[in-house]
Amino acid sequence: MSEAERLPDWYARAAGVEVLEGAGLGRRQRLISQWRGQDSEVDQVITTFEPERRLEWRHEAERLGGQPAPRFASETVVRIDLEAQGPNATLVVLESRQLPADPDKEAALRGNSEYLGKMLEASLERLEKLLTSEAEA
Repeated sequence: MSEAERLPDWYARAAGVEVLEGAGLGRRQRLISQWRGQDSEVDQVITTFEPERRLEWRHEAERLGGQPAPRFASETVVRIDLEAQGPNATLVVLESRQLPADPDKEAALRGNSEYLGKMLEASLERLEKLLTSEAEA
């Protein structure tokens, strides 16, 4: 899960990822995707890197259609926690936290919560299928 180039395999928000610099903690990467029908790029920095346990990144810049995206959140952090549940099972927790840029933006962020929740659920389903197929191979 910590390999940037594998994110598009399971993370529903990623159509592609480009490593901008570094490796592990402090790595900077660009996530490429679509957001509500528009081309999207999100520059991220890895803020927590504990292989096989925890990965966390913070959004540094967001663009829609090649232009700076409207700033709804003053901070966006995505965290992935892994916890062994026996020899053949792992609990995976995906979390996305956003702090509204101002009180007026809070309602818009809440409106996106359902969409983001579905994206995280889809990511978990894709991850499960990926790991199951790799284990069977």
